[in-house]
Amino acid sequence: MSERPLLLLVGIGYEPHRGYLLRSIAQTTDVWLLDHEPVTWEAPYVIGGTAVDIRDGAALLAAAEDVARSRHVDGVLCWDELKMANTARVAQRLGLPGVSPDVIDRCRDKHRTRTLLAAAGVPQPRSILVGSPAAAGEAADRIGYPVVLKPRALGASMGVTLVGRPDELPAAYDHTRAQHVDQARYYDAGVLVEQYADGPEYSVDSAVVDGVVTPLFLARKTSGFPPYFEEVGHVVAGADPLLADPELRRHLAMAHEALGFDSGMTHIELRRTPTGWSVIEVNCRLGGDLIPFLGLEATGVDAGQIAAAVACGRTPRLTGDPDRAVAAVRFFYPDTAIVVGEVRIDKSMLPPGTVLAAPLAEPGTEVAPPPVGHVWGRYAMVVVRGTSIGECQARLATAAAAVSLRPR
Repeated sequence: MSERPLLLLVGIGYEPHRGYLLRSIAQTTDVWLLDHEPVTWEAPYVIGGTAVDIRDGAALLAAAEDVARSRHVDGVLCWDELKMANTARVAQRLGLPGVSPDVIDRCRDKHRTRTLLAAAGVPQPRSILVGSPAAAGEAADRIGYPVVLKPRALGASMGVTLVGRPDELPAAYDHTRAQHVDQARYYDAGVLVEQYADGPEYSVDSAVVDGVVTPLFLARKTSGFPPYFEEVGHVVAGADPLLADPELRRHLAMAHEALGFDSGMTHIELRRTPTGWSVIEVNCRLGGDLIPFLGLEATGVDAGQIAAAVACGRTPRLTGDPDRAVAAVRFFYPDTAIVVGEVRIDKSMLPPGTVLAAPLAEPGTEVAPPPVGHVWGRYAMVVVRGTSIGECQARLATAAAAVSLRPR
């Protein structure tokens, strides 16, 4: 076994959101990048790359096999939810660690997720699959308002809508049903009507090795733009007592077992209701929105390196410094749709503890708040560290004055 394993990395995604993972992984692992475009900024962190349409399963598999013919490949990794099934097929064909494509589908298809979790007794909102506005209305009447409408095959809270009254349901159904992204499966019955789980929302990123689930860090989510659930910020505390909650850990283990997820990384979203924890969804990948970056800043746990080690069948280092710090991110959205002229960040106005402050939209880009915009509606982000959640929130509020958006 070589000292540095060789990892096939399927796609980077948006560099400001995911580039830090590659930089971290490259410290311990040789990386061969499989992505849509030839290697550019990634060059210092990879030993090679293949330009291939990673949405095309057959093309991706052929590219991976081509690398494997001349090099010993130890693992394959992806953090793009829409490419996870193709990545699982590569792992299966090359005999690499990871779960099967069917296990990926159990997480990607939210109706399958709900069915399997229910059979295992995992606490979760009541959920009914529907294929028409009339069926959605009947389901909402059975569950009781308020309800949440959710697309069956999307992620990142896209299309998720809170409905408080029957007269709001038709428009909400049309909005949820209309949401789609390339490569996401389209279902005739494509909307879930769910009980609203009232309470603060959290997410937990976990590493799973031989069926053993190790929660790495917990993020507290801030949502905005009601009735939508746009994720506008997160905070991770190194010493968050909730991560040690026995009930939380038991439900996490139950969810993984119910779905048959025994190898890889997961990002599970939950709410803490008056009656206890409720699983909102299970994602078969690392968390997005810089949550692993916050985890590293707050705890010293490097989820990128852990993901690479697990993918390569190596023993990961799962511990950090639980008392290290608190880290938080805020994403900035315009009040209305606008074409970006310039995003300015006045560094002199940033507070102590600022780790990162960066534009997310190029000049000439149109950005908008939900429901038109989504993740791509953001124009800037700021990450801060502090000694407490309150201190981080105060620093983010101060940092907001340093960020300005000028229209074209």
